[in-house]
Amino acid sequence: MQGASQQTVEPVPPAPAAAGAPSERVLALEFSGSAREYFRVWAVNLCLTLLTLGVFSAWAKVRKKRYFYAHTRLVGTPFQYLAQPLPILKGRIIAAVVFVVYYLSSHYFTSVMPYVLAAGAALAPWVVVRSAAFNARYSAFRNMTFQFGARYLDAAKTIYAWGLVAVLVVGSMFNWWGNPWFGVAAFGVFSLAFPWWIKRLKHFLVSHTGFGGEHGELSATGGQFFAVYFKAGLIIAGAAFATGLLVAASAQVAGTRPYAFLLAMLPAYAGYVLAFAFVQAHLANLVWNHTRLGPLRFQSTLRARGLAKLYVTNALGILGTLGLLIPWAVVRTLRYRAENMRVLLDGELDAFNAGAASAVRAAGAEVGEFFDLDLSL
Repeated sequence: MQGASQQTVEPVPPAPAAAGAPSERVLALEFSGSAREYFRVWAVNLCLTLLTLGVFSAWAKVRKKRYFYAHTRLVGTPFQYLAQPLPILKGRIIAAVVFVVYYLSSHYFTSVMPYVLAAGAALAPWVVVRSAAFNARYSAFRNMTFQFGARYLDAAKTIYAWGLVAVLVVGSMFNWWGNPWFGVAAFGVFSLAFPWWIKRLKHFLVSHTGFGGEHGELSATGGQFFAVYFKAGLIIAGAAFATGLLVAASAQVAGTRPYAFLLAMLPAYAGYVLAFAFVQAHLANLVWNHTRLGPLRFQSTLRARGLAKLYVTNALGILGTLGLLIPWAVVRTLRYRAENMRVLLDGELDAFNAGAASAVRAAGAEVGEFFDLDLSL
């Protein structure tokens, strides 16, 4: 699978050389989970969540994460997930209330929708900070927990860079979207600025994440993020061009071949999957390959074609078995990512020292997960 692609991987910045420093060595990283074992965890979680009308979902999340953490090992030592179900359940209740308010305002009380959006914009930095802090605080390695030290204002400055999001929210409040020129201009500016916005967000998350007294550093540039999205745009443009040609050709034979139009759309579907896999693989490579945590740095070698093949076979397996192969798809995806990740150590792991860590409420993490916010590295 890995050899199926010949695409270029983002270069790993060289580690700074120091006189007398020990040579950099690779630490063994492995994922030992199996589809058969995880199927039992998944099946119990699904059944109990349905029987309890969703209440067990908090316990299901803890069981799932503990299984994956325990089967992910670095130099033979497993990671640990320390969160408890009850705080997660409370957070999910808050998330559900927020979602109900959003749904009612968007479908029945549309006059208050702009104000709900404004409140959501004010809430977003808190969600980002609390979500990242909760996930870090209850993730541990060698009995030491990770930390996330950002504050609300730090997140607000990152999320609302250049005031673009604020302009969009205010525009919705005063119905600026009624002017097509405003919509075109806002969409164009936001599209061009999006890669730099993602770079700021990733830098914010990495630089405020710590472990054992060390904090992360991200050296990737906005231009490198822009290159990833630009190349993905070229893939979509090429697929759209091929689709247009096939649709035009199929229009002439649609009368005798009713499925000609659907077949003509295949390049569009393939282009979307490949572009999505390209962004996922190259963004992960870009972030990990330019991240340092104390004496550690990382090398990710994900391939777009390999990831696309993984997505397609996973989807076909899940559809063909009506969802029964979901555990198989999850396990093979995690194994593929672990096999394409190297952890490089320049020094000793003893350089990380345990420090005090405070408990973090789970509400922010669950609101972020409820609205499908991607806050991972």
